[in-house]
Formats: sequence, C-alpha cells, structure tokens
Amino acid sequence: MIEYAIIALLVLSILLFFISFFAKDDVKQIEEQLDQLTLSFAQETYQLKKRLQVLEEELLIRHESPPHIAPAHDSDCHASASIKNRVFMLYKQGLSYEQIARETALTTEEVRMILRGLAR
Repeated sequence: MIEYAIIALLVLSILLFFISFFAKDDVKQIEEQLDQLTLSFAQETYQLKKRLQVLEEELLIRHESPPHIAPAHDSDCHASASIKNRVFMLYKQGLSYEQIARETALTTEEVRMILRGLAR
C-alpha cells in the first residue's frame, strides 16, 4: 500500500516537473519589461542631461561673451551672435569642424568662416 503511494507521488512529481518547463514564466516577462523601462529611463535621463548641458553652456556664453563680439540689437544679430558663441565654445572644447557643424546644424564651411571671423 505504501509502495503505491510512493510511486504515485513520484509519478506526480515527474509530471509536475515536465509541466513546469512548458508553463508560461510571468516573472521573466516582468523582468524584461523592467529592463526595457530601465533602458528608456536611462536614455531619457541622458537626453535631459545633454539638453541641460547645452542650456548651461548658452548661459555661460552669455555671461562670458568675448569682448570683440558686439552686443546684438535685433533678433537676427542676436541669433547670429548666439550661434557664433556656441561654435566658439564647442571649438574650445576640442570638437572638430565636422562635429561642430553637426551640433549646430551648420555646414563645415560656415563653421570655418565663423571661427576665422572670431580669430580676428
């Protein structure tokens, strides 16, 4: 009698063991979702830090503008001075002409012209 109970329990345990391999793993799905959320959060944090750094640089540029750049009186001149300051700061950070052009949406030749104009 006890042998039948042991055999029945052994068969049941083997059956449950095989079922566990084919069962859906909810914990794994939750872990994947958590990983995705963590990655998206990290990306958003990086983008925010980069935007904040750009804003800080622009504020720093306004306070430390080179003396040879005249203050702007209209919006076009102000935008132009802001771009020149940004190009100058990126150049001071050691970026190449191509990298500065990508960052400021200018052409490489425009970046060169701005830096030549600032050097005078």
